[in-house]
Amino acid sequence: MCISAIEIKNVKGIDHKQFTLELMPNKPNLLVAPNGFGKSSIATAFASMNSRRMTLADNDHHKEDTNHQPELSITFNGQILTADASKNEIRQQIDVTVIRSGLVPKATRTYQGGATARLEIESIAIRKIPAKHSVTYQTSSVRSAFGVNGKVLPNISNLLQNPLLSEVVSGCDLAKYNGARLQQNVSSLIAQINEQTGTADQIDQWITENLLDDFRAITPLKVVSENLLRLTLVSTETEAYLTSYQIAEIHKADSKSFEKAINWLQYIAEKKYYQDLIQSFCSSNWQWAKLSEDKKKKTLFVVFPQAHQLSNGQRDVLTLVVQMHKALYEGSKKPLVLVIDEVFDYLDDANLVAFQYYVTSLIQEYKNREQAVYPLILTHLDPGIFFDFCFNNHQIRTHYLQATSSKKCRDMLKLIEIRENDATDQSVKDHLDEFWFHFNPISHEISEGEWPNALKAEWRKSEDFHAYVADELGRYMRSKNFDALAVCVAIRVTIESRVYSLLVTNEQKEKFISEHSTKKKLNYAAAHIPDIPEIYFLLGLIHNANLHWKQGKDYVTPLLSKLSHPAIKNLIAILGCESGGEI
Repeated sequence: MCISAIEIKNVKGIDHKQFTLELMPNKPNLLVAPNGFGKSSIATAFASMNSRRMTLADNDHHKEDTNHQPELSITFNGQILTADASKNEIRQQIDVTVIRSGLVPKATRTYQGGATARLEIESIAIRKIPAKHSVTYQTSSVRSAFGVNGKVLPNISNLLQNPLLSEVVSGCDLAKYNGARLQQNVSSLIAQINEQTGTADQIDQWITENLLDDFRAITPLKVVSENLLRLTLVSTETEAYLTSYQIAEIHKADSKSFEKAINWLQYIAEKKYYQDLIQSFCSSNWQWAKLSEDKKKKTLFVVFPQAHQLSNGQRDVLTLVVQMHKALYEGSKKPLVLVIDEVFDYLDDANLVAFQYYVTSLIQEYKNREQAVYPLILTHLDPGIFFDFCFNNHQIRTHYLQATSSKKCRDMLKLIEIRENDATDQSVKDHLDEFWFHFNPISHEISEGEWPNALKAEWRKSEDFHAYVADELGRYMRSKNFDALAVCVAIRVTIESRVYSLLVTNEQKEKFISEHSTKKKLNYAAAHIPDIPEIYFLLGLIHNANLHWKQGKDYVTPLLSKLSHPAIKNLIAILGCESGGEI
């Protein structure tokens, strides 16, 4: 069940964009684009859908013009589903949840007639509060109705008040217990039990030895019994069936009352769950958030303190986790598209790991349900950040929304591929690493017989190759069409050559050349040179790009995205003018 395309019209900053993707179920999907691209517009398009249509706030229409009618289309399993102002085909087949930070501006009027502004974190509505209800149960009455051996029935008074009871009966259609054939089977079992003599323990043992297969054939009782045993609410299988029998009888006597009681117990269970969840994120001396029951609205909320009392990271990770678990509780049998709109901006390492843990936990829960979830994580961050943590890089899928053509980089891509190819001579690989991809004071030439036919012949000399990358760097600075991979190598070689010239002894210079990455070279040099310009390290964002071949990897778009940032271009310009000239 693949989502192969998303098309958006007239939402905030997007007039019309179509994204060709391959969003696979139950895998984290990173949708990467620079700031200002329109990622929040994508989130708004998904968030604007109700069950019947798209409804945008006036200021969310493109150019705030309500004559621009919004539209969102998804290609799902080859079928185009569309939502607009008059229909919503998407929500007929797919559930959608959008998660954002919840930070909103609020204005308060002062008594002088003015106003003060502040930032607040919107409360999250968890669920409606049902009426408190419980089932009527008297052990003596139930045992008397059972017959002479009613003493064998366990007292389930505590179980009927246990919030886990809602989980005990989940997945079971107790109404089927009322069928005529099942009732005949149950009556036969009760009659056989009442024919026995002995103590309650002796009769219990007789049931274990003689009737368990008959009980297992009664599907509603079997489902409830298995849940009781799984949740360790009973000790034996026989006790499970005698308990499930009583639960089914209570439901049979008054199903509406029973459902009201289960609804109340579900509420108690969810409330306890969210209390524990919030507490797990709160420090011992500060309550980050709390549950609040709004009696008028009959709704349970997660309420946050004022925005200035929380760090941005605390706010984002807690908002994210609460909304994700809300999505789990509200989940239907439909696939779920979970849109997470840039909640990572202020997450430190620990919170980033926590975020990824909860995303992968949600995916696993959907897998356990044999359902599909599509986490769409909108971010401007380098995907490498996620690979450094708990996402498995064989599972995560990265999609660049501003993907660009790599025609200009075709020859550089071939060079990267040849360097990693098993068929390439090892000495050629070593020479490419040492003389082409990094600075070396000695120029090197690979013979025509050794040089791979797929590569440009004029690059056989390392000095000619470096002339090419330097020329591409100049084109980049002049805002002409350029080879992003060549620019990466040019910046790398420029920085390495300048640091090399600052080293004093031949031993230092030889050690510098022998290191296998620019990062390692700079770290080595920093131990011997007191004042390496900080800009050399800052531009690691460019020169540390991983240029080791992997089939299907997009090398160009991430580099272009970074190189397009004005601040990065300014840093490169400064690098070029350090010595009074241009690169």
